[in-house]
Amino acid sequence: MSIKNNQYLFQSHSGVWIFQVFVPAYMRHLFDNKRAWRKSTGTKDILKARHFRNHMLIEFNNLKALLNPDREDIRIQNAITTLHTTIKQAKSAPVAISPIPTLAVIRDEYMTVYSERRAFSTLSKSARAVEVFLQSIGKVDLGLNKIGRRTVTDFIEGQQKKAAPQTVQNWLTSLGSLYEFAKRRYDAIPDSNPFHGHNLEARRTIESYQPFEPQQLTTLLNEADEELRDVILIGLFSGARLDEIASIKREEIVMMDGVRCFFISKAKTVAGVRYIPIHSLLIGIVDKLLSQNNGEYLFPHANKIKRADGKKGPFYSQAFTRLRNQALPTATDRQCYHSLRGHFITCLDRAGVPEQRIGAITGHTAQKAKTEAFRTYTKGASMKELSGYVELVSYPDMPNI
Repeated sequence: MSIKNNQYLFQSHSGVWIFQVFVPAYMRHLFDNKRAWRKSTGTKDILKARHFRNHMLIEFNNLKALLNPDREDIRIQNAITTLHTTIKQAKSAPVAISPIPTLAVIRDEYMTVYSERRAFSTLSKSARAVEVFLQSIGKVDLGLNKIGRRTVTDFIEGQQKKAAPQTVQNWLTSLGSLYEFAKRRYDAIPDSNPFHGHNLEARRTIESYQPFEPQQLTTLLNEADEELRDVILIGLFSGARLDEIASIKREEIVMMDGVRCFFISKAKTVAGVRYIPIHSLLIGIVDKLLSQNNGEYLFPHANKIKRADGKKGPFYSQAFTRLRNQALPTATDRQCYHSLRGHFITCLDRAGVPEQRIGAITGHTAQKAKTEAFRTYTKGASMKELSGYVELVSYPDMPNI
């Protein structure tokens, strides 16, 4: 999406920039029937205001697409409902109106209620869980009173042959949350949640991520193709998660307080939305990617990925795993791309960087202030300070990088 200069922004009488966006008719009931929604950016700096605008616009457009009543799946479901109603009326049979909502209805109500209180990624996970569950049992939709533990068990056993245990557990967690949401809103919902209590023990075999040896990292870099090599190096010198790196857009290479940074707008947590100073060893890579590629995203292949959940990381994760298996046949499954984040954090820790500053750079939710006063009044580290810490990261056992 192309955004021109100060589009969606205007200045208040005090000089603070205000973000304003048109609200489509089907969403106005969520905004007190207003035709436009405004939010102060809190800054008079136009560059910071544009960053604010870009982030808000991405999220707003995602919600527009999610809540659009003209979606294909809604049209199909409405057509099926009309078809069954017509047949029943033709047979002069009474139409049974069940007081129990269906899973798809609860999904849509959940999206509407939590559209402003949940991240789009969280809402999309719930929608994806419903999609997978219904496809697995061969239904377009199903009333909650028709979902029993046997149905859920069959779903689990079928998906365990296709997906990782943790993925199946994540789907059950999302479906269980939707069921609890329905219990709070409707009468006559069976009290026992069929999605709870299956004890998959999805994390029972998970160990800490293991680091690579210096010669292993050297081998990976030598054997990787150019784009994957760039992804590996950015991981080693930024500490960002793989999906964060793969999702960086060209416009998210920004100047902040005189420091060139990655703006991580798509993150795992709220704390993950942050600016990461670009290490001096990455400047050449970033400039090369910007000059080679005119797409929306920094990495060329990221512009070609079309997934329902919008994630760019899985493609690079699979490519990294194939590279590791081929180049390092003795490596373990716990030596993975996320290990690079561990290398980065270890470098900062050994250099004596304070934990809160490491958290600011890596977006760790665990790095929390200990006092209310600290949370309320501190502005955090400056970009110049964080840049100094990032520059401390080096790998002396790998002289070729």
